[in-house]
Amino acid sequence: MRRFLRMAGLSFILLITSAGCTDFVEPNQLAFVIGSGIDYAGDGMIEISHQIAIPSKLSGSSQGGGPSDSESFIVVSAKGRNVFEANEKVQRKISRRLMTSHRTLVVISDELAEKMDLNKMFDKLNRDPANNQRDLLIMIKGSAKEFMKIKHPLEQLSSIATNKELLINGWNHYSIRQFMIDYAAEGTRAVLPFLQIDNNREEKDKVHLVLLSGYAVLNKQLKIKGILNDSEGDRAVWMAGRGTFQPLTIPWKEGNGRLSFRLTHLERQIHLANGKNHGNIQMTVKAQAYLLDNTTELDMSNVNNMVMVKKYLDERIQKDMQVTFNSIQQWGPDIFGIGEYYHRKHPYWWKSQRDDWDENFKKINVSIKANILLRSTGTSGGQLND
Repeated sequence: MRRFLRMAGLSFILLITSAGCTDFVEPNQLAFVIGSGIDYAGDGMIEISHQIAIPSKLSGSSQGGGPSDSESFIVVSAKGRNVFEANEKVQRKISRRLMTSHRTLVVISDELAEKMDLNKMFDKLNRDPANNQRDLLIMIKGSAKEFMKIKHPLEQLSSIATNKELLINGWNHYSIRQFMIDYAAEGTRAVLPFLQIDNNREEKDKVHLVLLSGYAVLNKQLKIKGILNDSEGDRAVWMAGRGTFQPLTIPWKEGNGRLSFRLTHLERQIHLANGKNHGNIQMTVKAQAYLLDNTTELDMSNVNNMVMVKKYLDERIQKDMQVTFNSIQQWGPDIFGIGEYYHRKHPYWWKSQRDDWDENFKKINVSIKANILLRSTGTSGGQLND
């Protein structure tokens, strides 16, 4: 009996271990997708372009992070009626299984957003558990495929370079997951970083930089309603509650020099302006300011000058914020989440407004108030004298 039980146990263990290895894939059988680009291909077709790393060609840390003589990546493209079909056609072109869980970036072209239904296109990225929803999602002017092909002067792959640029500059709230949340919400609309390739460089072998030129504002149908420039986008992101830090340079009164600040701990608060009228909203933006460059004649060791600069900074930010908000409001999409505020705080009133919120949002009176805390004026008071 003991011998029989021992043999039965060994047989069971062998059965489990052999069954568990059927789907195992060795690392050298995988194609690691670092970035993906999606373009419009005409006649309702899309083109997927995967930037695939070649591990054996990636230089080590001792050799630096820039591109080497040998290619450290390849770009494989295919067309299809949806993401799944195009992806499967890419798979047939390569000898390794595509692995997207290490991907850092998904790039879509502005033409794709204009001519395709992005909701249907992103269904696979949201539904398929193999996809990493932490991928950053950006929009690019021109071809996403060309973006995947370019070389970066500092990083080995353009996808990694752009991902680092976004994170280092505080633009880390633009993942696929966040995009899906914004789309599903009734009281907010999506906004995406808008990039363009810097073609003014003269280096060989398609070595380029990619510049953040603004933000794309999308409506409920995920169509582009407008493009914000860099400064407008920074203010809009702050008012949308997604800002982390940003630089700010403002001229002093009557053009007598400039003040440059680093703003951190960006916040915004929304509440009814008078407590009862749902059509009036007050938005308060807050931040901590550090003065890093002063070309005025102000001696910032003087308390009165500090108070005057703080007041001027509040007024300047309020004015610029109000102009930016009014411009976006005329487009219709509520990228600030004011509808979500109504949804949470005033649900009964919100029910009468949500069905046509893009139009109703245009009728809301929103006033901006800034409250900036001047944390530091630097290590010197006034200008250095000869």
